[in-house]
Amino acid sequence: MRRSIAIVMTLIGSMGFMLAQDSIKVYGRVTDFNQLPLDSVTVYLKDKTFSNLYSATTDKNGKYSMTIKKGKYNCLYAIKLSDYGKTKLEYWAWNVPAFQDLEINPQYERMEIYGVNAFEPQVTPYETYMIYFRPMSLTKSLKFTNLANRKELEKKASVNKDTINIAPDYISKEELNVSVNNIPAEVLCINKISENARGAIMYAYSIQIKKPKSDVQMPNAYDKITIILHSKETGEYGKGEYFLEKKQITH
Repeated sequence: MRRSIAIVMTLIGSMGFMLAQDSIKVYGRVTDFNQLPLDSVTVYLKDKTFSNLYSATTDKNGKYSMTIKKGKYNCLYAIKLSDYGKTKLEYWAWNVPAFQDLEINPQYERMEIYGVNAFEPQVTPYETYMIYFRPMSLTKSLKFTNLANRKELEKKASVNKDTINIAPDYISKEELNVSVNNIPAEVLCINKISENARGAIMYAYSIQIKKPKSDVQMPNAYDKITIILHSKETGEYGKGEYFLEKKQITH
């Protein structure tokens, strides 16, 4: 009997160890652009279908933590519903490589940096990244429509092929702070783009940056690309991030 109990306890212990090995923590601190903590913000991890897989809520110091299964996730976003559409919008990070404990520190205000994507152009010596993002201003959104009716108006816009103009009309290099693994990167060029989003036309931007020289690397050969925009047009701040898997060079 004692031997059976010992075997069961060993199996339970082994299962717990295996589960612990298969789990990691995503954690961080949510703040505004004055570095003040934002409490009661919900942080979600989503899959490709935009289903919420994990969530955590920030404490009075803006801190959050969630234990999740190892893997790559479509996106992480932070939102406080009581503020949304009134004083703030949202923060987004994309292509999240959660293979070991990962710190992500959302910042957000009235400018949402949505749909960030990045790739390395096929131009030697492979020293730049192209980054795509869609900035959305709360000030311009409120002028466009009451957010409560936004979905209905977006639906009508998609039928009529209208333009939903809620992005800054122009972005200069001085308005952008771009970094790779927290190291500042030089912005080489900026292009405004028309994007078909759910049938309607919205404005987005692509920028090309020069990779900063550094030995710092993210886990599993990912570069964390951070975009902070301070729009001169609206005075609003926004931040978005993307984790880009680095190409493995073989000889």
